[in-house]
Amino acid sequence: MEEGKMKIGVIGLGTIAQKAYLPLYTSHFSQHEWHFSTRNPDTLKRLGEKYGLGAKQLHTNWETLLGEVHAICVHTPTETHYSIIRPFIEKGIPVLVDKPLSESYQQTKELIELAEGKNTPVMVGFNRRFAPMIQQLSAVDDKNMLIVQKNQQNSTDFSVRFRIYDMMIHSIDTALYLMDDNNISVLHSEVIEEKGDFKRASVLLKSSQQTVIVSINNQSGAKRETVELQSTDGTYLIENLSRMTKYSNEGALSKELGDWTETLEVRGFLPMIASFVSMLEQNGELPVSYESALLSHKICEEIISNYENS
Repeated sequence: MEEGKMKIGVIGLGTIAQKAYLPLYTSHFSQHEWHFSTRNPDTLKRLGEKYGLGAKQLHTNWETLLGEVHAICVHTPTETHYSIIRPFIEKGIPVLVDKPLSESYQQTKELIELAEGKNTPVMVGFNRRFAPMIQQLSAVDDKNMLIVQKNQQNSTDFSVRFRIYDMMIHSIDTALYLMDDNNISVLHSEVIEEKGDFKRASVLLKSSQQTVIVSINNQSGAKRETVELQSTDGTYLIENLSRMTKYSNEGALSKELGDWTETLEVRGFLPMIASFVSMLEQNGELPVSYESALLSHKICEEIISNYENS
C-alpha cells in the first residue's frame, strides 16, 4: 500500500449513507482505500460498481473489517451502534459514527469511557457544527440569547425517545456548540405526544451568560430549520443552514452561500468528514470532544426522563 494511504471501512449503505457520505468518501478522499459493508449483496454489488471498488473492498460481514481497516465509518441503525462500535474501539480502530452514539445515555457514556481508556478516537457525526453558516455564528462575541428550531411538515408516527435522539439532538448539539459552555442547566422541558406518537418538544437551557430555547415541531406545516442568535452586536438569523440575515441599527443585511456551494458542504457533511480524515492522517485532536458529545446526549436523556416522570 502507498505510504500514507489508509484503508477505511464503511458499515451500513442505507439511504443516508448513499445521499450524504458515499459520494464524498470516494471523490474528495479518494487518496484512501474505501471498503464497503452491508448484508445486502445486491446493494453491495451495485454500489461497489458505482464507486469503482474491487471485490476485495466489498464485505457482507462487517466483522471481517476488524482485521482489515485502519478506521471505520458507521451508518447503521442507531440500535446497532453499540454492538458494532465496541469491538472496533477494543481493537484501537478509530470510529466516525452517525449521531446519536446510542439512544441509551448509559451506553453512550460506556462507549466514550472505553474509547478514552483505549485512547481510540470515536467521533460523533454532528454535521451541523461544521456547516459554514454555523461556523460563522460561532465567532460572534457577547452572545446572550439563542433560539434553535427544527420543524417537519407532518411527521408524527415516531416514538418520543426515537424523535428526541434522532431529530432534536441535532438542534440541541448546535445550541450547545454555539454556547461554548459545558456548565449548562436544564430549566424546563416539555414533550407533547398523543397515544405514543411524538408531536413536538422544547427545552429551556441556561449558562452563566446565555439563555437558550431549543424546539422541534413535527406538525409545523413546513419543513424548516432556523437558528437565531442575539448579541450586543446584533441579531443573526440562519435559515435552513444556507441563508444568514443580520439585524442591527443599520438595518437588515442578508447573505447566502453561493449557488456552486455543494449541498453536502452547506449542511456540514463535507467539512465534518474532512476533519475526521485529517485527524487520522495527522494523528490530530478529536474534532468533536467527548465532553461535548456526551453533554448533547445527556440533555436528550434528561428531556425524555422529565417526560416519562411527568
